[in-house]
Amino acid sequence: MSSLAATTPRDSAQSNSTVPFTATLASEWTKLITIRSTWTTLAMAVILSIGITALFSWVTGWTWDDLSGADQAKFNPIELSFIGGAFSAVLFAMLGVSIVTSEYASGMMRLTMTVTPNRGRIVLAKALIIAAVAIVAGLMISVANFLVAQAIIGAHDLTTTSLGESDAFRAIVVGAMITGPVFPLLGVAIAFIFRSTALAITTVLALIYLPSFFGGLLPRRLQETVLAWLPGQAADSFAVGHLYPDDPMYLDSTVGLIVAAFWTISSLVVATIVLNRRDV
Repeated sequence: MSSLAATTPRDSAQSNSTVPFTATLASEWTKLITIRSTWTTLAMAVILSIGITALFSWVTGWTWDDLSGADQAKFNPIELSFIGGAFSAVLFAMLGVSIVTSEYASGMMRLTMTVTPNRGRIVLAKALIIAAVAIVAGLMISVANFLVAQAIIGAHDLTTTSLGESDAFRAIVVGAMITGPVFPLLGVAIAFIFRSTALAITTVLALIYLPSFFGGLLPRRLQETVLAWLPGQAADSFAVGHLYPDDPMYLDSTVGLIVAAFWTISSLVVATIVLNRRDV
């Protein structure tokens, strides 16, 4: 037994140096798709997102004549797609948290770190896997939300738009592909830092939705200098900020993209540093 204990760390280190990174990716992918909660979360994201979008689109069409002239003039058919998308964003963030905290809860993380002593490789592999899932699934849900919303409001003879229209394509397709991974990647990083599902999810949701819930109650100066620079608002500045040019909580689109990328990358770097300073 003592001989095994003495040789295991060295063997693991040697194995880690020869096994390609693609093997680590394959391992993380296998773990992700074999967790029942992964499929439950993705199914909920699809059902809730499309269902809520359909409901709000139907309510908008049904109550259109009751709206004031000012509200009708401000109507933007693209906006209806964002309502359901907010639910899928939350669920993707929860998925990012769960792929880390589920391993801590089950004790699998200790085995993962034994097999892969390079902890930065673990963080990177999980980040790449969840980013890929968020891009593919997020894009599909975003497009589905848009098509459902346009079909329903079109049935009520309201103004619709097409996915080929520049504003719609940027918000629905480009925005989903580029900024969609931000929230689940933040979830991965914060989960590594706190190792607590509840605390990690609460922190991620606060970073994403704090400006939306409380921004209107704060002075414009705070909206511009504080809330606009949080990761959720920064990502939205790139994805949908062009639809709200006068909103103080949206940065210039390029600046927003840089800020969102900075939050994402720096959080993963911090997570790696914290992970390297712990036993597990």
